[in-house]
Amino acid sequence: MSGYVAAIVGKLTDRRVRRHEFVANGVAISIVGLLLSFSAGAGAASQPWQPTEQIAAAAERFLQERIGKTASRTTVKAGRLDSRHRLSLCSRQLEPFLRRGTEISARTIVGVRCNGEKPWKVYVPVEVVVNADVLVASRTLPRGHLIADGDLVAQPRDVSRLLSGYLSDVRSLKGQRLKTQLIAGRILTPAMLQVDATIRKGQAVTLIINSGGINVQMSGKALMDGALNQRIKVENNNSGRVIEGIVRSPEHVEVLVANAGQFFNAKPKVSPPLADMRSSSNDR
Repeated sequence: MSGYVAAIVGKLTDRRVRRHEFVANGVAISIVGLLLSFSAGAGAASQPWQPTEQIAAAAERFLQERIGKTASRTTVKAGRLDSRHRLSLCSRQLEPFLRRGTEISARTIVGVRCNGEKPWKVYVPVEVVVNADVLVASRTLPRGHLIADGDLVAQPRDVSRLLSGYLSDVRSLKGQRLKTQLIAGRILTPAMLQVDATIRKGQAVTLIINSGGINVQMSGKALMDGALNQRIKVENNNSGRVIEGIVRSPEHVEVLVANAGQFFNAKPKVSPPLADMRSSSNDR
């Protein structure tokens, strides 16, 4: 009986020892793991990374300089870069660039590269906002309305996303009508306008030629409808020749001759797109 009890006690003792050793080993393993973790963390902390804020700032400055003379009314804002980016601290000055064929638009992708000891390259989305004075309706105007003084006012708007264009010179809209209703505060676009004809097709007109200080007038016939300051084709009644001229009044067409001077373009003046938005070819 005593031998049986001793055997049981021995088994229990061995099991406790093994459990104790296992726990001890586990503690040792855990301590080693923590030490390795701290060591890796310390190594990562000592590694110099390029701040994402500097990358974004470089992209903004580059695009602002590319926009040029309109920059006073243009703002650029780089998108927020993922802070988890791990790019080595560049030993040289950051070099922003545009990919080949890229045109500056409302959302432009700017590349930023490092040509240092550990080179890298990253692309930054940049939002471009261009403010310009554009014509908007001062009140709701019906379809077919003839544009008159007081119908439109100039207001600053973001034009970087106005794909249909916009107008900025109310003087060029004389004699033009609305093709559609224009709601108060809405931006007027060239597609919304139609020009009333000043001269009708088949109408008898007086052709005027100014060349070298000499003014010549002759009779002719309009071969197409034409609005004021619009280029149309006319026929010279004396020679039967078909020539081009500019509608100057309901009865007069100024004939275009070589070196006769500059003529007004009848199309409404649409403000140009973002200045200096040339395509880039500097992505190496």
